[in-house]
Amino acid sequence: MTLPVSVVIPSRNGSALLEEQLPGLLEQEPGEIVVVDDCSEDSTVEMLAERYPGVRLLRRTGSPGFCYAVNLGMEAAVHPMLLLLNNDVHPEPGCIRGMAELLESSPERTAVLVPRVERPDGTDDGAMEWGFRRGLAFTAPGAGNPYPSGACALWRRSAWLKLGGLSSRYAPIYWEDTDMGARLALEGMGMERFYGPGAEHRHAATMGSGEASMRLRERNRFIFMDRWCRSRRMRVSTLLWMPLHLAASAVRGRRAFIAGYRDFRRWKHGS
Repeated sequence: MTLPVSVVIPSRNGSALLEEQLPGLLEQEPGEIVVVDDCSEDSTVEMLAERYPGVRLLRRTGSPGFCYAVNLGMEAAVHPMLLLLNNDVHPEPGCIRGMAELLESSPERTAVLVPRVERPDGTDDGAMEWGFRRGLAFTAPGAGNPYPSGACALWRRSAWLKLGGLSSRYAPIYWEDTDMGARLALEGMGMERFYGPGAEHRHAATMGSGEASMRLRERNRFIFMDRWCRSRRMRVSTLLWMPLHLAASAVRGRRAFIAGYRDFRRWKHGS
């Protein structure tokens, strides 16, 4: 039976990833699959037209950005449940159906379900939470503040639209899902874990894990802190710890941290 679920897949230069992902997705019978091509330069458009004509394709031009691609796809989707899915994530058989059945039967305040999303190193992307320690926001399992993974999460469409989608302040990518978790808590909406079949995440298959990627992560860590770590205690802690973090990064050669902080300062002052 077809599920009342729209699967929304943001994809940039992901033709090969989509070719691996789509057969398994189609077997799970979602109501629709929406691929948002985010300014790709590969053969994504041609491949989908030739091999998967039933997949709905939306195309972006201009500057790529995960938040823009996701928001475009989620707003255009037609079903009452929206599965945000990265093109490097493979849900196990039964995952989508199990989540849809649980979300349908959950209280209305439950806005989103997150399954186990296993990275190659065994880390569960779906169990990540954010916390604050030694003047810095960080993400780790058990950090205290859960957030819905940007890699794989099933949303009520009504909740997604109420929150207004992903914030563009983090464009092109990173920390926007953490921000979404903070906004969920602020609005009194709930997030639940799904303990049925999970998903495999071939982490960073699209963006990679080089210094430019790490620099962007660090910049967006500080953008997140600028919005959500504003209590007096947090601000004083950051003021006291930042010189130590910057000095330690210089000694240890952590150039991405220093460059990311500089990028944040430029972003903050509009330069």
